[in-house]
Amino acid sequence: MDNELSYVNENGHTVFTSKFLKNRGTCCKTACLHCPYGFTLKKLGLQFREYTQDDAGLIKTILEEAGQPGFDWAPFPPEHIRFIEIKGQTCGFMLKNHIVVKHFFLKKHYLKQDLSKELIESYFFI
Repeated sequence: MDNELSYVNENGHTVFTSKFLKNRGTCCKTACLHCPYGFTLKKLGLQFREYTQDDAGLIKTILEEAGQPGFDWAPFPPEHIRFIEIKGQTCGFMLKNHIVVKHFFLKKHYLKQDLSKELIESYFFI
């Protein structure tokens, strides 16, 4: 299939992108990973995972996919780094302080899901 419409994940499953799901015209209400209609977020929300030293390669990959390979995230202490997850899948990471998200970066397949700074903050700082 067209890689803008689907991709094969690390488990070998075909995953439909938000572009594919948007082209269908309506939400199927089955909590698709890349739901562009907001159903999955409303039903399951966002989850957050703490950074560990083993995650440096994942941060580099996400920055490359987000078109920001040169971004210097090193000044942020580990406790200010959180991975953003949807349905247990890492979709990006954020750099935060105690009250706001300073920066966030998403993997390429999540860029068109309307995940804004404000939305991420609303799930994290509740």
